[in-house]
Amino acid sequence: MNHSIQKSAKSQLEIKFEVPAEEFRAFVDGAIFKLGENLEVEGFRKGKAPKEMIEKMLQQEAILKTASQECVRENYLKIIKEQGLEPIGQPEISVLKLAPGNPFEFKAVVAVLPEITIADYKEIVSKIKKKEVSVTPEEIEKLRQEKKRIEKEKLRQEILSKIAADSKMEIPEVLLDSEKNRMLATIKEQVPQMLGIGFEEYLKKINKTEQEILDSFLPEAERRVKHSLVLREIQKREKIEILEKELSDEMAKIAKQSPDLDKNQLRDYTESVIKNEKALEFLENLIK
Repeated sequence: MNHSIQKSAKSQLEIKFEVPAEEFRAFVDGAIFKLGENLEVEGFRKGKAPKEMIEKMLQQEAILKTASQECVRENYLKIIKEQGLEPIGQPEISVLKLAPGNPFEFKAVVAVLPEITIADYKEIVSKIKKKEVSVTPEEIEKLRQEKKRIEKEKLRQEILSKIAADSKMEIPEVLLDSEKNRMLATIKEQVPQMLGIGFEEYLKKINKTEQEILDSFLPEAERRVKHSLVLREIQKREKIEILEKELSDEMAKIAKQSPDLDKNQLRDYTESVIKNEKALEFLENLIK
């Protein structure tokens, strides 16, 4: 199998594949056996007839379709693994050439996590000053802790914003769209709870369409995605790892708060939360 990879804007890749006729024939044979599993041929047990007899009973179009689907899946995943690519979402597959006895050609267009030329975050963070939290005698401990939490969050956002500003990265549209849709879903959930009206009525009151609301999220979505990519890169560079017990303990806590998450979602989400926290703590500790 031959392939070529071409990069386009917004961290999209176009991967073209050419599978030689003899290689593709193996997928065709596999498709024949798969489609013939339930065929009944006189004189043979179900699915046990010779390949040539099964092939004559099947439509050529169905054979090629099944063969091409398996060929696409196997070769796409092989290149993704070999090249160490990190795709975002599902690829767009286009068949370029599919005919009996010929090489099979197809292309996959997929967005991948962008390469990031990250700024010297250790130098940047070392120049940031922590602000002391002042508390009046009348303020109770709870208020003091809340002030500290707010100041801590401001500090973290300042750290990430300064690193992101000096870093270079392409942001895939799929990440921006995903973040904007998350923000929209949050508003749709909050409006009835906080205002006591439906989302459609809310749109009428503010005289905006849903698309206008979605478009207005772009600057904030871009900021969030940049911060997320910066954190991800720092986690890789600083080799931030999680102990299995640490992960399982935190998963148990989160499962109580979000019982609807399935096991895989819960693990991925928990791992992301812990790694982000460790990366942020690492950056805070760089402040002199």
